[in-house]
Parts: sequence; C-alpha cells; structure tokens
Amino acid sequence: MVLALGVVACGGSSSGAEKKVTRARVGPVPEVTGPINGGIKGFPQTTSAIDLSPAGYTEQEYFLSGTATAYSQDGTWTEDGQWAVRAERTAPYTTRILVRRPSDPSKFSGTVVVEWLNASSRTDVDVDFGYLAEEIIRSGDAWVGVTAQQIGVTSTGGSQFGAGAVGLMAWDPQRYGSLDHPGDDFSYDIYSQAGRAIASVDGPLAGLEVNTLLADGESQSAHRMVTYVNAIAPIDDVYDGYLIHSRFGNSAPLAGTSFTSVPTVARIRSDLRVPVLQVQTETDLYALASTSNGFATPFPPARTPDSEWLRTWEIAGTAHADGDYLRLLSIQGKKQFPGFLELGAVSVSANNGPQKYVMRAALHALQVWVVDGTAPPSFDVLQVSNGAIVRDSRGNALGGVRTPQLDVPVALLSGEGAQTIGKTVPFTTDVLVSLYSTPAAYQKAFAEAVERAVAAGVFLEADVTAILAESRNVRFG
Repeated sequence: MVLALGVVACGGSSSGAEKKVTRARVGPVPEVTGPINGGIKGFPQTTSAIDLSPAGYTEQEYFLSGTATAYSQDGTWTEDGQWAVRAERTAPYTTRILVRRPSDPSKFSGTVVVEWLNASSRTDVDVDFGYLAEEIIRSGDAWVGVTAQQIGVTSTGGSQFGAGAVGLMAWDPQRYGSLDHPGDDFSYDIYSQAGRAIASVDGPLAGLEVNTLLADGESQSAHRMVTYVNAIAPIDDVYDGYLIHSRFGNSAPLAGTSFTSVPTVARIRSDLRVPVLQVQTETDLYALASTSNGFATPFPPARTPDSEWLRTWEIAGTAHADGDYLRLLSIQGKKQFPGFLELGAVSVSANNGPQKYVMRAALHALQVWVVDGTAPPSFDVLQVSNGAIVRDSRGNALGGVRTPQLDVPVALLSGEGAQTIGKTVPFTTDVLVSLYSTPAAYQKAFAEAVERAVAAGVFLEADVTAILAESRNVRFG
C-alpha cells in the first residue's frame, strides 16, 4: 500500500482539564509493505520475548520505504536545548517496523507506544516493551518498534551478546535483503515518517482508530530521543508525548558520529509543546559516564526543573539494565541467536529493584497527561555530592522516587556495580530482625508503604497484587 502525504490524525495535548487538540501530522509518509512473512527463520528478528497470544495480541512486521532527510545544525547549539536545524540532503531508505496490537479492534485504546529500538548491542532490542508490556496489554494499547538506526540493519556482529547477534540483513538475508538504510543522519526523519505511517488510516494499524502517539526510547535510544525532542520535534509535529528512559547528560549527534558536535550538557528545551517524561535510574547519573568510554556524560548537570510540560523521575534503587531486563533478554536472545550469552546467573546478582512497576506508572501518567492535561507528580531528585549518589548506612540511595523496596528494605539495591546492571545484596537475618523483628511486622510495614506508593503515583493499583506477592518471598533465615 502507498500512503498519501499530509496525513492528519488526532493527537497532541492541552493544559488544564481541556481535551487534547487535533495534531496535524503533515510531511512525507512512507510506502508501507506487509505484513512481512517467510524468510529463512520464519519469524521476525526482535520477536517478543513475551507470549502475546494468551493476552489477545498479535505481532506483525512491515517494511517502510521512502525518502528521508538528514539535518545539520543551524547556528550554535548550547546546553539549553534550544536547537535549530536545517535540511541538508535526502536519500532513499527501506527499513522495518514491528507491530504488536490487540487482535480484536474493539479492545484497542487508541494509543500507540512507538519505541525507537535500541541498537547499542549492534542488533535491535525492544528494551522498553519488556518494562511496559503489562501496562500496554491491560490498557489495550498498541506498540510499534522502529528500526531507526543503520546498525540494526547492517551489523555483522561484534557485541557482547555473542557472534550470532547480528543485524537484520545478516540474520535473515532472505527476509531482509531488500532493506536499505542510508545512515544514522537520516534516523530522525525516518522516526518521524514512521509515526506518520502509524497514524495513517491506511497504515500498518489500518482498522484501528489511532488517537495518540507516544514516542519512547531507552538508553542509546533515549540519547537520540533528547536530540529529537530538542531539534526535530519543533519542526515535525508528529508525537503527542515522549517517554525518555535512562538518558545520559549529553545527547546524540544530529549528523556523523562525533560527540564533539553536541554540547556535553543537554537540557530539555523550555518551550515544549507536548509532555515529556524522563525516567532515570541510579546508573544513569554517573556510572554510565564511567563505563561508556566517552559516549555518555553525567546526568546531574543536565537536570532541568519540572515545568508545565516536563517531569523527571529519578528512581532510587534501580539500575540501567536490571534483572528483569536480563531475564527477558535471555529468553529473546536464545530464540534468535546461536551462542547467545548466558544471562541467567548474572540476573540473580543484578539489581532487582522495582523499575518495571515505576515504568508502568510512568507510561500511565504520560498517557493521562497527554489525553486530559493532568500532569504527573513531581518528585525529589536523588541526592548527590561530589560526583556520587548519597547513601544511607546500609548503602541504599537517598532522595529520588521512593518505593517500598527502598523505604522498607530487605536488601541493598544499587544501580552502581559491574557494568550497567547494578547489584542486589540481601540483608542478613540479623539485620532483618533488627529492622522488623518478625516477618509479619515486615509484611505489614511493606503493605502500608505500597499503599503510600500507589497514592503518590509511583505504583499502579493493578500491580499491587504482584508487588505484595514478591514481598512474601522474603525469608528471615
């Protein structure tokens, strides 16, 4: 199918209790081909690690083809994020998107989470779908993963995941041989065009009434999302809200690969027109800058005060790549890649904080903010001093978004440790007894803290049963 230019779809947001306004998504819209089937493997790369069919969801893959624009900086970019761009050149492209949607159109909420697939491991990974899937499915949202970056298409391996972890064309040349990505300079416009295609009545979600597009990216993708929000969103009015998860203190370059072209500190611009919610783990403040070989800079200098259209949540006791992420990645990787790195043992010692629950609450809060203008709560930032997170006597962070796992702790939960996975160090029986006396007293204190977290908007009521069940696994000796 070929889509027309100048597609108009509902979206956007407004202040106060007013309903959202219509957002005109005007600009180039790619040709959409699919659903794609066949190939050597018989299924798409980055297929869901979560079984979707019992939830009434389907997964389909489509190709997008069009002409994308690369942009260059217009004037000097400074740390305030007020970044101007100019069109530099164009190139043809063909990339792919993954679509996960309710099988029954009547179950669709109207919201699509559009994730910029993470390519930092030289292969596409749907990191945030793992954190958000439970909330996406129970809300009836759709999810679309976009292969926006060239390496996801052309990589021949070289990541920590093993020799089998490669890009699309090497992974299944029969299925993906027609893909053609001109380079990351074009990734921002490809992401814009993907949004327009998704919103089109004739696009990959044909038959569903798309009302809201939420842009999402984690880690390296969040790095690029900062550049998109500051430089591209003001000229491409495509997305209704942004979830920026685990970003760095700087941003990705607009063109080329040199980070000297962008400020070492990148704040979110102050003249936003749609909601932006940033979610940060402990690792994202300083540890990423020390492990990424210049790719990242510390986040605290880039902190921007909450405003009408900006919120930043810094979650105490969480890590950039935690145990939940590693367990899902292991399931997905073993299905797709020969010799995939064994992650089971690593996930046990990794941070096992409640990041997934806070992320679900963040997605829900962003959607409410977009739809009816009710802004999420603001929270204190994590306490820092002399380039380090301030911690209590047992090693847990002070400040930030507080969860029962930190305020009624049974372990040291840190985002700092080996690589980006943080650590979990259970308290000894003696410490547990000194804190709570008995398991019953602990369970009571924890349940009360969960109630406070729900009231504060940190957790969702729908997750309370699962959270309390996890707490009952705690043993006093």
